Amino acid sequence: MTMRSGANRQWRVGRPNDDTAGGMALVRGHFERGEGDIPEVAEGKFLVRAEYFSPDAMNHAWVRGMPGKFDPLAPGYVMRGGIAGTVEESRHPDWPEGTRVTGFLDWADYSLSDGTDHMGVPLQRIPDGAAMASGLVTLGMSGVCAWLGLAHFTRPRPGDTVLVSGASGAIGSVAGQLVPLFGARPVGIAGGPEKCAAALASGFDAMVDYKAPDLAGQIADACPDGVDVFFDNVGGELLDAALVNMRHGGQVLICGGTAHYGARPTPIYNHIHMAMRSLTMRGFFYFDHVDLWDEARRRLAQWLREGRIREWLDVSDGFDAVPDAALAGFHGGVKGRKLVKIA
Repeated sequence: MTMRSGANRQWRVGRPNDDTAGGMALVRGHFERGEGDIPEVAEGKFLVRAEYFSPDAMNHAWVRGMPGKFDPLAPGYVMRGGIAGTVEESRHPDWPEGTRVTGFLDWADYSLSDGTDHMGVPLQRIPDGAAMASGLVTLGMSGVCAWLGLAHFTRPRPGDTVLVSGASGAIGSVAGQLVPLFGARPVGIAGGPEKCAAALASGFDAMVDYKAPDLAGQIADACPDGVDVFFDNVGGELLDAALVNMRHGGQVLICGGTAHYGARPTPIYNHIHMAMRSLTMRGFFYFDHVDLWDEARRRLAQWLREGRIREWLDVSDGFDAVPDAALAGFHGGVKGRKLVKIA
């Protein structure tokens, strides 16, 4: 493939992952700013110009590697992550110029694609009338994970209490708004009074502050009849505290584990409650359920149009904002869905 001259800003992996200090999260040294040429578009390919980057756990996963899923990126490789952008040049009949897309591509101004992303799944078209950012938020991995967890895996019943960790974060903030659509009661967990207040304003019925004392006791107070469904994006001590508050026959759904991205995993001491309360625990991986994405996006788009879901965005501006934005999500510095507007 030939290349044409032009600046293509990139974020590259600056160093290999090193967990010898007890942590496996991204650090500033993992980010190296560079430039490359804008690729020429070969037959069957198209060029996407990014407008937004989406910092999330996948950035950590690509630096660390994910056993059985993909190998870690070596230093010098362009970082990968969620992007939203527009097809600027196309030699592919199914992807005309002007199409707005989202997917996991290069963290660069320009990426080439044949219609699939770096996870080997189809790029997603952003529907007409939807904002570009919505393709990464409500209509992207955040919203679809929230919908999958509730509509497909747990199916809360009217009157159930659904406890959501990471309630002020990307997936949790959407899940909290979906729970009432199932007739259930949403209770959230977040860190600090400011985040708890914001989550209450976004639709949660009650909040638990994990930075305050007696986490298990706080959950008991907020959920006096027990927890029917725990939608967990964090793990660690939050999962441990939730287990002692589950109702008999309750469900624990593991969607993520942000407590483990920056530290050694925290032991779980209360697992005996899984047996004593006949609990069910399961997890799911977003990319294993591509067949359900279209249905999720249709329903989420409808609820977004109807105003039943509001987007809670935390947007940083500028290409150079990427490292701070990517690191903030794992140090309690994000309220809602973190995005970086690079264009």
